Amino acid sequence: MATKVLSAEQIRQEVHRRILLNPPASGYPGEVSVPMPTAHPVDAEARNWDMEAPGHAGYGVYVRRVIEEARKEFLLSDAAERDEILGDTFAHDSTACLAEGMGCREIRH
Repeated sequence: MATKVLSAEQIRQEVHRRILLNPPASGYPGEVSVPMPTAHPVDAEARNWDMEAPGHAGYGVYVRRVIEEARKEFLLSDAAERDEILGDTFAHDSTACLAEGMGCREIRH
C-alpha cells in the first residue's frame, strides 16, 4: 500500500471520519474529540506519528485500531502543515482585501 503524506490537521480529520464511519456498536458517542497527531522519528514500521486515543469507555480498542490503520497509510509532513497555514493566510488576506473594497495589489502586510 502506498503511503500518503498529509498535514497534522488532515490526519486528524481522516482519523475522526474513520472513527465515526463504522462504530463498533450502537450508542457510540457521535461527538468524539480527536487530538492532533504528534510527530516522532520514523520507527521500524516506517511510521512518523502517533496519536492519543480519545478516552471513551469501552471503545478504546476500536479507536486504537483505527489510529493504527491510519498510521500505516499516512505520513505526517511538516511541509504539508506549513503549506496549509500559508494557504489559509493568503485566503484570509484576499478576503480582507475584497471586503474592504481594495484591489488585491493594495494589501499591506
